[in-house]
Amino acid sequence: MSVRLLLVVAAFASACGSAASQQPPTPAEVAIKDGERKTSTDPKVNPDAAVMADFKARVDKYADLHKQLATGTAQQKETSDPAKITAAKDALAAKIQAARAQAKHGDIFTEAVRPVFRRLLAPELKGEDGRDAKQVLKDDAPAPGTVPFKVNAKYPDGQPKPTVPANLLLTLPSLPAPLEYRVVGQHLLLLDTQADLVVDYILNAITT
Repeated sequence: MSVRLLLVVAAFASACGSAASQQPPTPAEVAIKDGERKTSTDPKVNPDAAVMADFKARVDKYADLHKQLATGTAQQKETSDPAKITAAKDALAAKIQAARAQAKHGDIFTEAVRPVFRRLLAPELKGEDGRDAKQVLKDDAPAPGTVPFKVNAKYPDGQPKPTVPANLLLTLPSLPAPLEYRVVGQHLLLLDTQADLVVDYILNAITT
């Protein structure tokens, strides 16, 4: 093969590679990148970085406490016996409630982080996607007045734990196990799903 032909082939391959690298990202890739930008703890991309870093430290501290207490009778083991499952869950909840007896609203969802969460959620509740998200929340909602908005309170037995729509989850900071977000009405709960305890909450986090 001549040198000239080799150069032509190399130029063609380079052009193809460059074109491929310029392909627009998929919707899923865009959503993930948007979520990373919104919740990043890097101050270069997020002016709320310090607040989000503090939030992460607080949820990590709770997760560490949960792990320390989930031992003995409070350790949840694989079993098909509903009585044993309930007993372990109740034992774990009691230990956490005792360890966090002085815990109060705002210990994790601090006054500084609450407006950040509201700003993150607001765009996701607009337009067609927002209407779909609100419908999901409405369909999965527990009975009105059954869920207590009180730190260390038990989530009521038999009431559904509303599924958080994917577009909302993508924009919120990730959580360590066993913590999960739940939306009840217009309010955002931070729930320990293994102990069924309300860890903290943001009132009026969701706009209608």
